[in-house]
This record gives sequence, structure tokens and C-alpha cells, in this order.
Amino acid sequence: MAEKNLLHKLLKLWFRQKSGGGLEAKLGYRFKDPELLAHALVHRSFMMGKDMPYESNNERLEFLGDSVLNMLTTEYLYRTYPDDPEGELSKRKSAIVSGHACAQSSKEWDLSEYVKLGKAEAKMGGRGKESILADAYEAVLGAVYLDGGLEEVRAILNKFHFPRVGEIIVADDFVNHKSALLEYLQGKYHTSPEYVLVDQSGPEHQKVFTTEVHVNGKVYGRGQGGNKKKAEQEASRVTLEMLLKEEEGNR
Repeated sequence: MAEKNLLHKLLKLWFRQKSGGGLEAKLGYRFKDPELLAHALVHRSFMMGKDMPYESNNERLEFLGDSVLNMLTTEYLYRTYPDDPEGELSKRKSAIVSGHACAQSSKEWDLSEYVKLGKAEAKMGGRGKESILADAYEAVLGAVYLDGGLEEVRAILNKFHFPRVGEIIVADDFVNHKSALLEYLQGKYHTSPEYVLVDQSGPEHQKVFTTEVHVNGKVYGRGQGGNKKKAEQEASRVTLEMLLKEEEGNR
């Protein structure tokens, strides 16, 4: 208990020294309990080697904020797109609550300046990692929810996140090239693509994955990305373009 109380005091002290209310000003929300916001900014790497309880990092707040974001996004989409079927709404929602979308919105708050990281993580470029920024973004939403309730979170999302919906859902990431390729191949050739990881290079925090698409044993598109999913999406896009050109040439 003494360790936990000490941690709480350190968090409050660090938050006041680090932000000076700057982050609250950017959010447009003043915390009644600033410790909650401070807690939302503690990445687990900061706790390594310190004799502090596990729950001192922001993961529980991130878990809460993720649920609040999902619920408010669902409500927003239901009201904004009254004619969309469930499948289209789900597709939009996946893009809006994605880590990429959250990380991009976090830049409006300069959130990377406030996240508390371990020295090793900071040296490896942790302040620029989308996963860390997205988790901190959701943790902040969780902290606002506990401190001020649902309406305060809704106000923040209406100001910073939902105005970007049009930009998010027309971005290339929103187009599911893998699904489009699968649908094309099954409809045209009654077959499915095979994804083969052919290379991964670069340091651990900046890996580049290279994937090929094989169709009936033939190599088609190749794609690269910061993770396997993105590499497969790019390879699918290239493959579909190749197949469509091939089909056009055979006419």
C-alpha cells in the first residue's frame, strides 16, 4: 500500500512538471483528478526494473477506453449513416477505431510528448510507434470517462476523431484488397490466393515484411509493409491489378 501511495504521488508530481496543464488544454477538458490522466500516459516499458505494482501502467485504462470508443463510434455511425446496412457499418467502424486512426488523431494532442516510456523503448523510437500512441489515446479516453463521464468523451471524439471519419474511410487502408482478391478469384477461377512471406528485414522496431501472392502455383503480386497484414494487403492490390490486365489482354 505504501508503494502504491508513493507511485500515486510520483505520477501527480511528474504530470504537473511535464504537462503543466498543456495536454488538458489541448483536450479541452480539465481533470478533477489529474492523476487519472497521468496514469493514462504510463507505458509498461516505464515500469520495467521498478518495484511498482503492475497495474501502474496504462493498460487497464486503455482496455476501458477501447470499449468506450467502440460504443460511441457505433452510435455515431448508426446516426450518421441511417441507410447503411450492418456490414457496411461494421467496415466503417473497423477503420475508425483502428490503431492507425487513433494514432493519427493523437497527433492533434502531441500525445507522443507526454507518454512516459522506459529509456530502452524511447531509444528504439517508441514515441513514434503507432501501437503505443493508439494505446495511450484510448487510455486517455478511458481516463476522461472515469473522471467526467460519457458525455465528456463524446465531446472530445466529436472535436478530434469523428471529423476525420471521411478522411479515414477513403484512405487506402479502408479498402480490403485481400477480400476483393479472394472474391475475384473464387468467382472467376474457383480458387483462393496463397500468401507467402518471402523476407523480413530491418531492426525490431522498424521491420519491413515482404509477401508474395501465389495463384495456382504462379507468382503474382509482391507487397511490402510494416507488418504482415499491410504487406499482404499491398500484394493483394498488385495481384488484382495484374489479373485484371491479364483478363483484358485475353479478350
